[in-house]
Amino acid sequence: MFATRVASVLVAATALGFGALGSAASAADLKLKAPPPPPAESLDIHGFVDLSLKNDYMTPRGLLVTNTGLTTQILMGLAFDVYKDKAGFINDISFSGGVWNDLWSEQHNPVVDSWNEFDWFIGMNVKFAQNWTFGVQYIEFLSPPHAFPGIEKNVEFSLSYDDSKWNTVLPLHPYAKLFFAASGPSTVVLGKAGDTYDVELGLVPTYDLNKSGVPLVLTAPTWVTVGPKTYWNNGATGCGPSVLTPCATSNAGVFSTGLTGKTPLTFIPKRLGNWYADAGFQYYHLINDSLMLAQTITGTAASFASAHRDILVGFGGIGFGF
Repeated sequence: MFATRVASVLVAATALGFGALGSAASAADLKLKAPPPPPAESLDIHGFVDLSLKNDYMTPRGLLVTNTGLTTQILMGLAFDVYKDKAGFINDISFSGGVWNDLWSEQHNPVVDSWNEFDWFIGMNVKFAQNWTFGVQYIEFLSPPHAFPGIEKNVEFSLSYDDSKWNTVLPLHPYAKLFFAASGPSTVVLGKAGDTYDVELGLVPTYDLNKSGVPLVLTAPTWVTVGPKTYWNNGATGCGPSVLTPCATSNAGVFSTGLTGKTPLTFIPKRLGNWYADAGFQYYHLINDSLMLAQTITGTAASFASAHRDILVGFGGIGFGF
C-alpha cells in the first residue's frame, strides 16, 4: 500500500544529489601545493529512510484505513546499481529491497500496540533510452494485529518517462502502474481476493525553485485508478439504506491530486547522508461506491450514508538518502 511513497522517496534521494566530500589544505609554508584529491567514485549502493506523520492512512488505491489519531509511516531500504552505461540503450539496472511500517496512535492492541501494518518488498528497475524506466516489484502486505486475514501478495509493474531534459519549466513525469493482486485478501476489502488487478495512470508535475535561489522543490502527484469492476466489488451489497442495496459498479476507482514541498536540510553534514524535510497534502475523490462501503469494514465510517467520498490527507516528514 506504499508503492507510490517508495517512488517519491527514491526521486527525493536522487534530486538532492550524492555530493562528494571536499578537503581543505593550507600550503603557506610549502613550495609546491599538494595535488587535489582524485574525484570520488559514484556509489553503486544507495540507501533511503523516510518518516511521515499523517492525519489519515489512505492507500493509493482509495482505501481509507484509519482517520482518527496520528498515523506514522516509516519506509527504509537499499538499492544496488549492477549495470551502468550512459551511452547505450540500457542505461542502468538496479535492484532494491526494503520495509514499510504503519503505526496508528489510536490502536491499542494488547500484543502489538500501535503497530498497524508491515510491508516488505524487493524489486528491479531498468532505465533505458535515457529517459524511460521500467520497474517490477514484489510486495507483501501483513497485518500485525490481524486486521485482515492472511498475507496480501502483490506484484507491481511500472513504466515512467522523464521529460525534464526537454521540458525544463514544468516537467510532468508521466507514468503508468499495473498492480496485480496475486493472492490473499482483497487490497480494497470488498473486491476479488487474488488474481485481479488495477491500473494507476499518473503525472508528477515538478517545479524546482532552486533555479531561482530558493531551496525548494514542489511536486503535484496526480493519478486515477481503473480496472475490472470486481477489483473493487466482488458481489458485496449495502450501498444504500438497506444491507441488500446493490453497489453501483464501475471500472474507475479513485482520483487523487495534491501538493508536496521538499527542501534539503543543508545544516546536516553530507557525510551523514542527504537529508530533507517535506510537507503537503493529498486530496482523494472516491469514484467507486464500493470504496466508500469498505469504510464500514475498516471502521472509518459507521454506515454507507456517513462514509467519506472526499478525503484530504495532510502530512509532514523527514528523511535521508545516500
